[in-house]
Amino acid sequence: MYPRSELDSRIRRLKRWMGRRGIDLSLVNTPSNMLYLAGTSEAQLLVVPLDDDPYLVSRYAFGDEIARERSPYHVEVQRPFYGTSGREVVNPSVYDLIAERHGDAKRIAVDFLSSQDQVEKVRKRFKRGKKSAAIVSMDDQLRRMRIVKSEYELGLMKESASIAMRAFESLEIRVGMTEREIANLLEFKMRELGADEPSFPTIVASGANSFNAHHVNTERRIGEGEILLIDFGARYKGYCSDMTRTFYLGRPPDNFSDRYEAVLNAQLRALDFIRDGVPMERPDIEARKVLKEHGLLEYFVHSLGHGIGIDIHEFFRLLVGRGGKLQEGMTVTDEPGIYIKGWGGIRIEDTVIVGKNRGIPLTEKLSKDPDYFRR
Repeated sequence: MYPRSELDSRIRRLKRWMGRRGIDLSLVNTPSNMLYLAGTSEAQLLVVPLDDDPYLVSRYAFGDEIARERSPYHVEVQRPFYGTSGREVVNPSVYDLIAERHGDAKRIAVDFLSSQDQVEKVRKRFKRGKKSAAIVSMDDQLRRMRIVKSEYELGLMKESASIAMRAFESLEIRVGMTEREIANLLEFKMRELGADEPSFPTIVASGANSFNAHHVNTERRIGEGEILLIDFGARYKGYCSDMTRTFYLGRPPDNFSDRYEAVLNAQLRALDFIRDGVPMERPDIEARKVLKEHGLLEYFVHSLGHGIGIDIHEFFRLLVGRGGKLQEGMTVTDEPGIYIKGWGGIRIEDTVIVGKNRGIPLTEKLSKDPDYFRR
């Protein structure tokens, strides 16, 4: 269970925003937002009245007990009754339950404006005569709240990174293993060390498959004299880590070594600019400058990085042309890569805290030696 003080602080911040905007009631159903505010995603809705305590609404036997275990807030249970004929069915909507308590709400904030069906259900339940309650989005406010991590959140992300690194270091990868076999072993190890689950499906790309930035693992067996790219991370108490390492099985040829050094230098250059007050596009620009010097710029075809936390991809990207400035305490990835069709790819990635003077990698202790698996 997350500390009550941590969650209460987030709720207070949300209520201050509600007060400024004249919002009577907030309804949250996006799992990551609910986890952030209430410590659990095992509910249908988190309800935050401006002038009362927050509570969760969960379906009987479908998450209500889990929500009680994980959240300090009250859980209201939606319990349907079906009886033995269609006439006996009693299955109130979650919005019916909320409207009974807060039917006089005039302005409601939601984090699901993109779900027209749900928005219409809210409008229907909060209608007085011909006039419905005004419904506004809280997405921007929740992004602002989640973008800078608290010390508690950073602690969870550090442990997530530690689990992933220890799991990787325990692997014994041998020529002849399949991509799927390696991915399954790594994910098992992360769970064994305390991860909730992988942050995302582990990517193991060998040989020419390393050209695919988001490769889907196959039964291909890894071989001597080829590239091996592994992209992985652990989720711990809801928070993610993300890292990629690229290796060469056997003695690397000069073209691999030169390209690898260029990508590594681009990553390290970017790290110097992942700091407070720097424009969000600057780290990406600096990495591209390095790759341009080595004639590789055309092969860097994605952003340098993205926000990370409860979601593996959170708001904002480190990409040329993007506005905004970095703030100390944000968490991002630093992952330049090159992808050359018919040859393969190289990506080097760390999860990084935006620091006061320089980025602080959480995954830096994981070896970046491309000969790591050389026997």
